[in-house]
Amino acid sequence: MKPGFRSNWIDLSSPRIYVLSPARDASGSLDETIKLWDATIGGLQKTLAGHSHQVSAVAFSPNGKQIASGSLDKTIKLWDATTGGLQKTLAGYSNRVNAIAFSPDGKQIASGSEDETIKLRDAMTGGLQKTLAGYSDSITAVAFSPNGKQVASGSWDKTIKWWDATTGGLQKTLAGHSNRVKAIAFSPDGKQIASGSEDKTIKLWDIAKSLEVSKFLGSTLSRHLKFGAWRRKIDTLETVSSLKFSTDGHYLDTNLGEIKIEKVPTSRQSSDFESLNNLWVRFPWVYYGAVPVFLLPTDFEPGCYDINGDQVAIGLRNGRVLSFDIDRVSLNLIYEHLV
Repeated sequence: MKPGFRSNWIDLSSPRIYVLSPARDASGSLDETIKLWDATIGGLQKTLAGHSHQVSAVAFSPNGKQIASGSLDKTIKLWDATTGGLQKTLAGYSNRVNAIAFSPDGKQIASGSEDETIKLRDAMTGGLQKTLAGYSDSITAVAFSPNGKQVASGSWDKTIKWWDATTGGLQKTLAGHSNRVKAIAFSPDGKQIASGSEDKTIKLWDIAKSLEVSKFLGSTLSRHLKFGAWRRKIDTLETVSSLKFSTDGHYLDTNLGEIKIEKVPTSRQSSDFESLNNLWVRFPWVYYGAVPVFLLPTDFEPGCYDINGDQVAIGLRNGRVLSFDIDRVSLNLIYEHLV
């Protein structure tokens, strides 16, 4: 390993999902379990068993104390992230659960299912608050706005819908993709939604502009119209299946790598934490910004990965997980001197 790198090997069977929290990692697998790993040394801490089919979605609560998992067995399970104990099993789905998200305050859970509905639940009790219907195909992505007041969702029917998280009311249907929507994210300021699709594009949607149209047309009429007012379209070489905004909103971290979406002000100081580039994975390299910094062996093909600051976890198709840290501050200093 190069200086600034720390790595660990983790063995598991066919990881399908990998998510990170500050203290531990979680993986969901074909073997119907969720495994919790020590984020520092990579050791297995807990195996959460209870699903009767493949685990298809995993999410940590914002404080890292709770885990929600979704499965092809048509349920969501809530777990204590410290003890590994099962808290609740949430039924009521007629097909697999594809996506799960916690609200920023950790009090609410949104889930998207192949049964074409989104369910909003109380994160503590598991109680059903609202069922959101209106799609004509499977729901593959859900996300809360930074203030927790809205939920965005994406579907195989090629649209994005924007909902009120309290009332469950549909606020907007955004149309413009020509294939299935696979990923959704709100910008840090809540003013944009980014969507990734199998049409090999990312679209950035202007929420403020959509609201202006609603005021002009009236809320009742606007709910029944499809809007195509995306702010920007980014063409990609492959399907975008995951994306999230950087903390400053200038970049998108995607499964295809880091994509710059805003001009970064020249006044930003290189010592500022937010000036550090994001890490991302595209086989066979791990990249720091646009610079390849770590070459993966040829038999280490990634099946999934997640990034949390300096922390990287890659689920490999050979059934193992590589977990390591990269000191981005050190890398930044090295590459600044090389330029």
